[in-house]
Amino acid sequence: MDITVVDRNTVSSRLAIVIVLLILLIGPNFGPIPALLSQGLSMEVAVVALLVSFLIGFSVILAVIMRMNPGVPLGELLRSFGLGAPSRMVANIAGGVLGLMWGLLFLTSILQFAPDTNIAQLNGLRVLTALLAAGGTLLEDLVTRGFLMNQMRKIGISNWVQVIFSALVFALYHTIWGFNVFSFIFSLVYGLLLGGLFVWGKRSLTPVILGHSLAVLISEPFASMMIFIAPGL
Repeated sequence: MDITVVDRNTVSSRLAIVIVLLILLIGPNFGPIPALLSQGLSMEVAVVALLVSFLIGFSVILAVIMRMNPGVPLGELLRSFGLGAPSRMVANIAGGVLGLMWGLLFLTSILQFAPDTNIAQLNGLRVLTALLAAGGTLLEDLVTRGFLMNQMRKIGISNWVQVIFSALVFALYHTIWGFNVFSFIFSLVYGLLLGGLFVWGKRSLTPVILGHSLAVLISEPFASMMIFIAPGL
């Protein structure tokens, strides 16, 4: 059998498995899980529980990816995804600007639904949720950019298709359990920007992490509160 066919089949199977896991393990965090948590928990506890759910889901997916690569040390696997790889300085700067702008966008959004929110308040909850969210986004970027896009690269798929496909997957699992056109477009645009940073930054996750983790470091717990206050948006 042609080795190219085998590789394509292997990559296609791996992509399908991970996409299904994203939909089943991460997708519910944007719909049924917040609805369930909000019934018996305070907002603060519910937000922390939701962020822990994200961490668990992405950790399970990363564990599955490790099983797909038996014998490969975790550090080597993560480096193959672009973690710690050298990047273009201009891409890192662009990632930082994106993270700052997206974080501020989340903060202004919460004020539209809860105008009395003190977004300048710094307390233990804000620090805890920021750290949990940053950890979750790191795992998310490893999976949705580092893994998905590099798997497609292995079989010769162009950079543009990689960016668009990963962004579509990103938008899909963010909205499939409570579909809203605005949320889908919002997630798609963000996914395109993060995927573009990955390619522009020489397939390093550094600018992607800056563009994603910085946003949640600035905006949590308010970004997660939005999932409870305005579900579907």
